Amino acid sequence: MATIGLKYLVAAKSTESATASTFADGFVIGKAIKADFSIESNDTKLYADDAVAESDRSFKNGKITLGVDNLTDTVLCSLLGHTQDETSSEVTSKSSDVAPYVGVGFYATKLVNNKKTFRAIWLQKVQFGEPNESVETKGETVAFQTPTIEGTIMVDVASIWKVEKTFDTEADAKSWLDEKARITAA
Repeated sequence: MATIGLKYLVAAKSTESATASTFADGFVIGKAIKADFSIESNDTKLYADDAVAESDRSFKNGKITLGVDNLTDTVLCSLLGHTQDETSSEVTSKSSDVAPYVGVGFYATKLVNNKKTFRAIWLQKVQFGEPNESVETKGETVAFQTPTIEGTIMVDVASIWKVEKTFDTEADAKSWLDEKARITAA
């Protein structure tokens, strides 16, 4: 299997009840450049009679780093809990801002035996942190600077951290993500 593409970075605000997560107000984060996620597992062993009797390699947490073409003010406010004044459009970032929990999704194109399929991934509970920024002057040639944002992947109230599905068509993968994020066609 070869992965040959990445598209459609979406997110939605998450609310947890006693038994499940629900999502609302879905939005496109930006045009996808890169999505890296790594998972940390528990690594606990119980020794008995001088040997490993039990082992736990369960999900602990994860980290996701998204590279996008642009993080608009509206998207940053939605991911980081900042506020934007409706009149002046100024974004205010306070030390007391709390980034909300969001679901995050995207799809990647896979090529297997010369046939394309589309693997859609939905991360149930992510909390993003303030992105690092780097800007530089334009020299003799243009060097694009694009933003990245990093978040922590957690399990939700139902102990789910990821849901994924592979589709035969790109439209089906996008539709599945729209349903997860509660994005409606305009």
